Amino acid sequence: MKFEIDWLRSVEAVFTDYDGTIAPIDIARELSKPLSNVYEKLVELGRYIPIAVISTKDCDFLIPRTDFAKAWACTYGFEIRVGDVRYIHEDLHNWQDKFRELIEIIQGIDSLRNAYLEVKHAGILISGLSIDWRRKGSINKDALESVIRRAQDLGFRVIKYKGHPFIDIYPGIPIDKGYAVTKLKELMNITGPIMYMGDSENDIPAMKVVEYPVGIRHKYNENLELPVKLWVREEELPEFLDYLLTSLKSKIH
Repeated sequence: MKFEIDWLRSVEAVFTDYDGTIAPIDIARELSKPLSNVYEKLVELGRYIPIAVISTKDCDFLIPRTDFAKAWACTYGFEIRVGDVRYIHEDLHNWQDKFRELIEIIQGIDSLRNAYLEVKHAGILISGLSIDWRRKGSINKDALESVIRRAQDLGFRVIKYKGHPFIDIYPGIPIDKGYAVTKLKELMNITGPIMYMGDSENDIPAMKVVEYPVGIRHKYNENLELPVKLWVREEELPEFLDYLLTSLKSKIH
């Protein structure tokens, strides 16, 4: 069978990206959630091994949609929640004036008003921005590039995704999803092999620090190469999770 892979039995935790991995990428933000057949498998999987979600979305968005998880690294890891522990990056408060300046610039550009500006929070602090044109279908590239240049001038890190209809803007603090994996692993006391699932360039740092990186293939990343042990097409994800469950159950019994 396709997913009968020896290493599945040794997985002791699953860390996963959200958009484009366990949730469809081309759904409006307010409708976004894992498909029911994926959600149900993740709920069952969470009874056997811990699951953590690592995403560019903020915790207020993620947690209600991913209640099967035991931990979350939100907005790239600027906020991390594990049980009663809540960690917000100590340098985030230094970026608040710059965030407010950039938000004012974006909101003042007429040709970007039909795009969705997502302001992400860690507690009361702004932790990131996304400019999302999934609903619009296209965006004024000159206007977008002007925002990108200004954000970079202010010291922000701008993440563009090949083929994806949004960009992310984060403080120029040297953290990434690899940092998030390491922090979560420590806080969750995980010592065994981790499987990480992702679909884009910003998942590469996480994939490089786990034992079993898995890529989720969809229409927006058909030609993207990632450092993975296995590619799973998005429509095959429930089946793949089912094989993982079967492997874990066989180890227990």
